[in-house]
Order: sequence, then C-alpha cells, then structure tokens
Amino acid sequence: IKDYSKAIELDPQFAMAYYNRGIVYGRLSNYQQEIKDYSKVIELNAQYINAYKNRAIAYSKLGNEKKALEDVKIAAKLGDKEAQDFLRERGIAW
Repeated sequence: IKDYSKAIELDPQFAMAYYNRGIVYGRLSNYQQEIKDYSKVIELNAQYINAYKNRAIAYSKLGNEKKALEDVKIAAKLGDKEAQDFLRERGIAW
C-alpha cells in the first residue's frame, strides 16, 4: 500500500497504481478503501472493465447488491463476457 500510495503521490493520474492498491485493500478486507480506489480508476479510465468487476465484488461483500449489479451491468455493456454470462444466467438485462 505504501509503495502504491507513493506512486500515486508522484503521479495522481497513474490509474494502475490505484487499481493495484485497490486489490491490496480488498485482500485486507478494507472494502471501503478498495471501492474508493476502483472508483478513481474508473474516473481516470471509464473503459477499465476490471475496475468495475472488482468494485462490484467489493460492493457485494459490503452487502450493497444494487451497486454491485450496476457495476456488473456496466462491465457487460463494455463487452466483458463473464459479466454478460452472469447476467444472462440470471435473466437480467443490461
């Protein structure tokens, strides 16, 4: 976390540093901070599918299924097959 935070300090537009720090926060069960980092990635690059997918998982772990589903739908619209299959299997339109 320290190294990714330093990279962000040096270059606040470095989306991959936020993304990777979000992964670490998730592994530490700090889902709120994980969501913040993925949200920043999405702000910097709205096409970054894995940020939506990982943020959906974090929202789900916090019990916010509505937000999780919104992110899965965006990932599906961006062309992610796994998200499309997930929604299709549940009969959910995107």
